Amino acid sequence: MTRSVVVLLDPDHPYAGRFSEVCDRLWGVGTVCVYTDTSRWERAHAATWFARPRAVLAHYSAESGSLASAAEDLRRRHDVLAVIPHNELRVEPAVTLAEALGIAWADPNDVRRFRDKSALKQHLRSVPGGPRINATTAVRTLVDVRAAQSEGRYERFVLKPNDGMNNSQIGFFSSLSSDTEIDTYLAGVGGRLLVMEEFLDGDEYCVNGQVDDLGHVTIVSVYRTHHIAANGRTNLAASFESVRHDSPIFASTATYAASVVTAAGLRRSPFHMELIVDDAGPCLIEVGARLPGAGQAHDVATAHAGSVDAFELAAQHYLGLRAMHSQTPNWEAYDSLRLRTICGISDRTERIASVQGMEHVEAMPEFVRWVTRPSIGYRVRPTIDLASSPWLVTVSGSSHEHLDEIEGRIRHVLGWNGSGATRTGRVRQGYALLAKAGARAQSIPHMVRTRPASLAV
Repeated sequence: MTRSVVVLLDPDHPYAGRFSEVCDRLWGVGTVCVYTDTSRWERAHAATWFARPRAVLAHYSAESGSLASAAEDLRRRHDVLAVIPHNELRVEPAVTLAEALGIAWADPNDVRRFRDKSALKQHLRSVPGGPRINATTAVRTLVDVRAAQSEGRYERFVLKPNDGMNNSQIGFFSSLSSDTEIDTYLAGVGGRLLVMEEFLDGDEYCVNGQVDDLGHVTIVSVYRTHHIAANGRTNLAASFESVRHDSPIFASTATYAASVVTAAGLRRSPFHMELIVDDAGPCLIEVGARLPGAGQAHDVATAHAGSVDAFELAAQHYLGLRAMHSQTPNWEAYDSLRLRTICGISDRTERIASVQGMEHVEAMPEFVRWVTRPSIGYRVRPTIDLASSPWLVTVSGSSHEHLDEIEGRIRHVLGWNGSGATRTGRVRQGYALLAKAGARAQSIPHMVRTRPASLAV
């Protein structure tokens, strides 16, 4: 009997390996990897993300043609149950391939809007009785920006790529910003389509959850984002801390998040939402139709004492299969454990030659996991967004104050040598700143360095 499979596109991220493992372990479903860029194949082979390499039945290259035409060849070769978008950049191509295969997990147009910030907010504003949404305008030039300002809605505003992620390339401006300031930012983003948004002044939160086939929303976690000013950025994420389920802020942010994904029409998908809470209540910053990053997807099972696993829950809905066990949040366990992911901050460019303090961090009873481990040979650069954090580590604590104390200890002991200079002192300086502010089928074996076979496209 032909073994059913899921397709992973360009699986150059650890979440891809986790999805492959879950599908094989729970349902006996194999994995087929399709690469639109062979450089990603090289990266996947260099990593150890696939804990069950025998579950990976084939690797294919689709570089030479469209995903729609690649679907025909996949359909001939495999019984494909789902195409799983394991991270933000795979959402749109995954739903395109799934649509061509006739197995899209949700309305493809609804899913694609999640990669178009301006279109999504425009849609949400059009829904009768929909959630609160701030003013936004799609812009590309200084003329566009000034025209939007003339409408009187942008005393303070934010510019960012319309399809951006990881809080990258974000600019903060006001009515007093000069043409030169705005033009400098525009030149830096290289003519990309941007979304201009009304600035929201308040505390930032993340809400994570899952939508089923009927549109029912399950919230699994809420986090508070703590920011600092560093490296010329005023909103650099320093840490993410879980919010208790029994707190009023959890209730208000969870209710708002559910209203957003309902109005957006999302189905059978996880979601990660970032929002601001100001005097008027919660308001959307942006939302992704995928699992959260920064370790928060792994935190779900930890926080709920194993009663919910974000990867298993998402895979169940992507595949449309029966759950192998109940995925019910354990809020008593969740409230008994506070989690915080701490983001490393670098102030210069260099290559790590040695690391100090990792053993000390791992020996702490509060240590949970490395999200990104500082590694020898890694090239660090000044941290300006989440993607450029040199390390991320998740810890647990009994209170906000306890987590503050743990974070202080970690930032004090964790450092590295690079380019002939010791990093430890600069890490301490950064803390002072914080205080202030597969089976071989007809395939290519997973761990054999052979180019993936081309699909007939």
